[in-house]
Amino acid sequence: MAMARTVKAPEERKCEILDAAMELFVERGYESTSLRDIAKHMGITPGLVYHYFDSKQKLFDEAMTLYVEECTAEYVRVLRSTDLDFRQKVDALFSSVTDEESLRYHDFFHAQGNEELHRQLALRLADYLCPHLADALRRSCEREGVAVADPDLLVSFIAYGQIGLMADPAMPDPERLTKIREYIDVLFDSQIEGR
Repeated sequence: MAMARTVKAPEERKCEILDAAMELFVERGYESTSLRDIAKHMGITPGLVYHYFDSKQKLFDEAMTLYVEECTAEYVRVLRSTDLDFRQKVDALFSSVTDEESLRYHDFFHAQGNEELHRQLALRLADYLCPHLADALRRSCEREGVAVADPDLLVSFIAYGQIGLMADPAMPDPERLTKIREYIDVLFDSQIEGR
């Protein structure tokens, strides 16, 4: 018996495939899930999945990109806020780190055996947040009448410097978060020109 064909907008179908793929990655693991498994799970032909994604890696890359945007939506909102200075924005980001467990795929990326996937996610998070952090720093410096020699370098150091620490399975450890936050202030203060 032939499957009934349901025509959907390309972006809608693509998002459905990405969601179904992540469901299976969470349930079975990345290595144990194929594009055919995803198609079967959705009740669609494998050809339709291959139409959108010619490899599992490309599908996973796109799913991770969407997840990064989902994870950072609140961070970006805080960084764009005009009500807070840079330190207050960093404080807000740090206080929201403890809310990570409520994220959709938190358990998948933190599961034993998925350490490499978690490192990839951490790098993408830093990649995505760096321009937003740099912009927030520049705006805050302008408003306060101070200058930082190289805002892009400073925020890169802050964002990428935390990856190993934040990827630790013991995180979020409030004591370590407090220390990291203190180090950021020391680094920030040392880079303000004229001090």
